[in-house]
Amino acid sequence: MSLTVEEQVDLVNSLVAGVAADVATNDDATDIWLIFTGVLVFFMHAGFAMLEGGSVKSTSVTNIMFKNIGTVSIGAVMYWLFGWGLAYGSEENGFNSFLGYSGFTSEKIVNEAGGNKSLWFFQMVFAATAATIVSGAVAGRILLSAYFIVAVLLTGFVYPIVSHWIWATGGWLSAFTDAADLFMASDDYAPCGMIDYAGSGVVHMTGGVAAFWGALILGPRVGWTKEEGIPAHNMALCTLGTFILWFGWFGFNCGSTLAWDSSNAAHVAVTTVLAPSACCVTGMFVTRFLTKHWNLPQTLNCVLGGLVSITAGCSTLKPGMAVVAGIIGAFVYIGSSKLIKKIGVDDPVDAIAVHGFCGAWGVIAAAAFADEDLFRGAYSDKECDFSAGKNLSWGLLGIICIIGWVSAFAIIVFGVLLKLGKLRLDSAEQENVDESEHGVAAYNLMK
Repeated sequence: MSLTVEEQVDLVNSLVAGVAADVATNDDATDIWLIFTGVLVFFMHAGFAMLEGGSVKSTSVTNIMFKNIGTVSIGAVMYWLFGWGLAYGSEENGFNSFLGYSGFTSEKIVNEAGGNKSLWFFQMVFAATAATIVSGAVAGRILLSAYFIVAVLLTGFVYPIVSHWIWATGGWLSAFTDAADLFMASDDYAPCGMIDYAGSGVVHMTGGVAAFWGALILGPRVGWTKEEGIPAHNMALCTLGTFILWFGWFGFNCGSTLAWDSSNAAHVAVTTVLAPSACCVTGMFVTRFLTKHWNLPQTLNCVLGGLVSITAGCSTLKPGMAVVAGIIGAFVYIGSSKLIKKIGVDDPVDAIAVHGFCGAWGVIAAAAFADEDLFRGAYSDKECDFSAGKNLSWGLLGIICIIGWVSAFAIIVFGVLLKLGKLRLDSAEQENVDESEHGVAAYNLMK
């Protein structure tokens, strides 16, 4: 018996609805969700490679590509060896409010409960992202071996401890920790903790602060000036990289639900498109006014600044406030970019302004603009004393602690490498980093 078109459509719809109902009640859905969104975040590294590759001189592109593939690989190994244990070590076997200290390289840690292997994968790609932020800021003059030392320490030790403070259940700053167990909790005060849902502070500030000290201690590239800088060699690559990063950011933010939570993820998707769009539109007109040109490099960075600005509050800001966060984020980015150049710091991709300054703004925006109902929905109906002022105090405390912790690491590591003469390429090597470090050019055009 043949079915009419309408009957066929109804049959397909009923089958889809049945599959959706099965998935929604299946614990495997969380694994699938974390793997899918984790792959999107993994693909962001292609975006970083394109953005950084386009932003530097044409003679540094092979070096950028090598650093990006190395960062992901080093990040995976280091997070398996040490990072996961420091961030989420089992409470029974070794855990306190400052760090975890169990489960290093342990199969048990990624197999002791449903979803932990997929969660390990999702968290690992976040760790690699923090290191990649540094890569762009120090491009064009750092020895490859020095950068890889920084990547090892960031992914294996520095970033995991920050993520433990703010994301682990039991972390001393974490909004996922019971109010009674948080720092400064008392009979009269049940703190909510630091709101940083997807990592404006944890990931982006960590990378941005390390990038600042790296770029400052290294000094500028040969030929760089405060007034002229060194222009990007390929804006097509920069634009492609920005689109890839925006695409992957939906995995970054939506996947931070860490569970199959369609309503929350849908809300996060909305804020993750609105904030960068508002930041982009604001930035393109502000830079048009300031420079008398439609400035593509700064417009692209406004997209990224808007994404960083909403990452902390992607689940807790209403759509209107996401737009406000994005608009303010444009001014934060543009102002901080000018400040960084004014003090003589050469940052080829503006990573310090985009990730460091907009990361701090994202934490502040999440605290100041969070909606109480959305907060409780995102943080498992947590009972705490919710107010913008109290939330802001926790956000500022988190910002100070991230700056202090990462600065201590970066000043010591970059300073020691500089003292040993193992940090910076010499002037001749900087003229063609690809040839001096890799022996091969990125472009071999037929003449």
